[in-house]
Amino acid sequence: MQKKVSKHATFYRPLSIVVCVAQLLGCFAPSAVPERRFQQARELVDVGTRFLREQRFDEARKAFELASELAPVAAALDGLGCAALLQGRYDSAEGYFRRAYEMDRSYDEALVNLGLVHELQGRPGEAKTIYMKYLDKNPSSATVRNNITALEYERGMRRMEAVEALEKAIVLSDQAVIRDNLTVLTGK
Repeated sequence: MQKKVSKHATFYRPLSIVVCVAQLLGCFAPSAVPERRFQQARELVDVGTRFLREQRFDEARKAFELASELAPVAAALDGLGCAALLQGRYDSAEGYFRRAYEMDRSYDEALVNLGLVHELQGRPGEAKTIYMKYLDKNPSSATVRNNITALEYERGMRRMEAVEALEKAIVLSDQAVIRDNLTVLTGK
């Protein structure tokens, strides 16, 4: 048994109607969110993250929800997804991660978390596709290289290939989880 390796107007009258409608719609369009609210939202994301690390999931969820109410911040949705994930609510987590990535296509962390949800739901092919999409944008990610290696090892990758892939990941970032995975594979 192998050990587990850990988102037209024409003339005057129609033109004046279009202009009036456009001005009227401008009255109802949401105004830009002040930078101060974005800063507060980011601070609440940090608070929520701290609560997650302390396994205070309800407090984390509230901090991320408040952050989302203050400003459209992808990290707040991602945080809500992490809280749901850590509580085993995979469908909810998946929804939050997708919304975070749709809100901000440069917020690639949501992809990593989405890949993890797919793994935990027993969908390794989808997980690998998402991880590879992330890796295409962020080729120096040791974390995702670790995740892909662990996923592939569980799917039958040879031990020595996995060791080599993890050794490359260690060169990028000497993380404890990668070292632990190397220890599992090498016994050292």
